[in-house]
Amino acid sequence: MTGLPIAAAAIRSQVTKILRNKLFADAQRMSRFLEFAVEETLHGRADHLKENVIGIHVFDRPSSYDPRIDPIVRVEARRLRVKLRAYYEREGETDELIVEFPKGRYSPVFRRRSSETPIKTIQDDTIAVLPFANLGADAGTDFLSDGLTEDLIGALTRVSNLRVSAWTSASMMKGDQDNLEMIRQLLHVTYVVRGSIRKTQDRVRIVAHLIETSTKRYIWSQTFDRRFEDIFAVQDEITNAIVAALRAKLTIIHTAGTASLASPQSLESYQLCLKGRFHARERTFEGLQRSALCFQQATQIDAASASAHAGLADTLTLQAEYGFADGPDAMREAKRAAERALTLNPESAEAQASYGLILVLYDWLWEQAEASFRRSLELNDSYAPAHHWYSVNHLAMLGRFSEAETEIEAALALDPLSPIVMDGRAFLRFLRRDYRGSIAVYNEIISADPSFYKAYTSAGRVYLHMGESGRAIEMLEKGLLLSGEVPSIFGALGHAYGIAGDRQGASGMLKKLMEVSATRPVFSTSFAVVHLGLGDKESALSCVEQAVERREPNVVSLAIHPAYDELRSEPRFKALVEHVFPDYMCGQAPC
Repeated sequence: MTGLPIAAAAIRSQVTKILRNKLFADAQRMSRFLEFAVEETLHGRADHLKENVIGIHVFDRPSSYDPRIDPIVRVEARRLRVKLRAYYEREGETDELIVEFPKGRYSPVFRRRSSETPIKTIQDDTIAVLPFANLGADAGTDFLSDGLTEDLIGALTRVSNLRVSAWTSASMMKGDQDNLEMIRQLLHVTYVVRGSIRKTQDRVRIVAHLIETSTKRYIWSQTFDRRFEDIFAVQDEITNAIVAALRAKLTIIHTAGTASLASPQSLESYQLCLKGRFHARERTFEGLQRSALCFQQATQIDAASASAHAGLADTLTLQAEYGFADGPDAMREAKRAAERALTLNPESAEAQASYGLILVLYDWLWEQAEASFRRSLELNDSYAPAHHWYSVNHLAMLGRFSEAETEIEAALALDPLSPIVMDGRAFLRFLRRDYRGSIAVYNEIISADPSFYKAYTSAGRVYLHMGESGRAIEMLEKGLLLSGEVPSIFGALGHAYGIAGDRQGASGMLKKLMEVSATRPVFSTSFAVVHLGLGDKESALSCVEQAVERREPNVVSLAIHPAYDELRSEPRFKALVEHVFPDYMCGQAPC
């Protein structure tokens, strides 16, 4: 503590105020964690707050509890830090007394707010792997440099107590690798890894550097000249060298037993996986088609490659979600691929998260999906997609908004520049009917990336529910210009035209959807919302029934999405929601 001593009564009062906040309303175990740690500290037992003690007293683990096997205390401690930070950045932004848990310890510290000591700080245990420069003569091998970067990110996320900036945010620093101060501020990292790769025939030359962002001092640097077939060994060497260099500065432990998806495999299969990930990031119809083909070829070449099967599962799921493939068919194939990946590598956080997403979007097995997401985060709490999917696709759909916000903020801490994750934050506010808060986030996304079409179309849907149909149409049309023919946008436009009284425009969107459906899959819910705009509830209900019967991915939003509010009193709609959400879950969701 700094300054005058803080009375225990004041600390307990502050903790009570924090726990009454909506962020902790649905987080009983986390609340117990906070109360237990505070009381132990106030009674002079801060030194006793070890993982095994907390596991037994807070999480009801047996006396034989071994934190090396069950990492729940580490996982929940990180989430508690995220929640406390979120509280003090919002409702608690004027609170005089601050309770916080420094990284690497489970006992809290208490301090008075000081303008000289801001809450947002750059922690010592943070690192970003910047895109490696491709020095090869063939620009078509960019997938190799990007793949090396992404693989190193994946390897470092498996290091205990090290927070690694996700690929999406790190990749935005391409071309700015020398601007360390900008990188430090945007990604909130203390260290960066950067370098280059040059491939010539069967040889590869990799140069890697570890740099401290505040001092611009090189902590470690090395050049590797090897045969290309040794690429797996080189990646391991780089990771181990970085860990060794950081161990002298930080309290980190290289976690064993969490095998990477990029474990040794056929070199040809590995290159196809790199290409598959490269094309998947395009998020276009053509890009996802190329991605799926790459992963399919990789599985044929090396049927034992967990990386290839997991990559195929993710790509097929994206195709289904974006409406670029027949949803049910793609999800069934994705599920088979994810199950195969888990059979090959049950310790893969990536495959566990993919499987959880599929169990939500296709099987509606909410409890099993939650187990997969939690297992993914236990294996690798730095895997941003797991936090993102668990938040937006699972917790939010069940109306568990406080937990969902905790997870999306954890994803943003790892991937602060990702427009997709930012969209998740805005979407949660939309679902909570905080429309102005949602628009504020979408404006932030558009300001950072004016070419991101989804920010416009999502904002358009929000404006529509704010009663600003003219603004909604303007945003949706702008998004359509940027995206091309995306059926879900036609549906949203038809909905907006109908509400604005433009029945001809709405009918035109129905006709457009019919034309598109002759050549590619179109979600039945896209037709449903247009019928809602036209005031035709019967046709809308028939379309939603068809969507549920076909197990289209977006029916998981039926219980909570504002677009369906006018159908909630309809017995047919209630029956559909009960079909998608088991009875024991409907007590938590607004069924």
